[in-house]
Amino acid sequence: SSFTLELAPGTTIREMLDQVFETYGEPMIAEVMNEERTDLAPYYKVLVNGRNSKLMHYMDTVLENGQVVHIMPPVAGG
Repeated sequence: SSFTLELAPGTTIREMLDQVFETYGEPMIAEVMNEERTDLAPYYKVLVNGRNSKLMHYMDTVLENGQVVHIMPPVAGG
């Protein structure tokens, strides 16, 4: 599913995720975050305009107006 968020200038991925978790609650936190809730769960990725946030500043990446963010679950196939 998709939705649009209004974010303040200078909002980071970590802060954006906090807003998403406020909306979708504990089940999403448990799915997306690691047990310590300090990082993404293994194999989850956050893409900003199709680019892996780990290639930027990861959770401290500052989001800009109009960017598209994907929270990608693990996938398998072949």
